[in-house]
Amino acid sequence: MDRKDWTRIGVVAAVLLVPGGFVLGGLLATRRYRAAQAAKAMEPSGSARDHENRA
Repeated sequence: MDRKDWTRIGVVAAVLLVPGGFVLGGLLATRRYRAAQAAKAMEPSGSARDHENRA
């Protein structure tokens, strides 16, 4: 194969694969962020117990 052919293959691969990589990376980051938020919401805050102890 000629160098020109490899250049065209590289350009086509970049055009087709890079946007998919950004989308996949964004989806994975979103899933991780949501999982962290859900785990944080499940942790006991201690505020209810503090209120009980004051009464």
